[in-house]
Amino acid sequence: MGALIYGHDAMAGELGHISIDREGRLDGLGVKGGLEAYVSSTGLKRTIFELLSDSISDSELRNYSFNNLHGEDITRAADHGDEIACAAFEMTGKILGEQLADFVAFSHPEAIFLLGGLAKSGKWIFEPTQRHLEANLLPYYKGKVKLLPSGMIDKNSAILGAAALVWNQQNP
Repeated sequence: MGALIYGHDAMAGELGHISIDREGRLDGLGVKGGLEAYVSSTGLKRTIFELLSDSISDSELRNYSFNNLHGEDITRAADHGDEIACAAFEMTGKILGEQLADFVAFSHPEAIFLLGGLAKSGKWIFEPTQRHLEANLLPYYKGKVKLLPSGMIDKNSAILGAAALVWNQQNP
């Protein structure tokens, strides 16, 4: 209770590679419909380009190629009221919130911390994610799970995680 779940060989918690759509996008490990293909900075960019292709709405994001579009650009566009950027964040937050609600059903965490490029978009990802998380939680969990930004710096997270594993083995 109150401990990290490591799994049999310390590979537990790979939620990004759980398929949410067996016919969906490939994620970084080749999983069809893998969560990270939708709820990562790259996934957000993919959503932007899908929305742009299906819309004739004006968008400042039309001026970017895929490789030159970054999360900061999408956040800035959302800050400017760009309807494509706002819709992409809403879609991404919906997917993330729904999947986190499923995760809560079997793990019941006190808090979920978001880390990475997507989390840097602040309210644009946190607000729709929180809304969809709450809407999809079982009644017992509603209002009990915090969604928070991680205080870790992205580049330090892997090193700190590895250090925590060693610390826990040295200090049971």
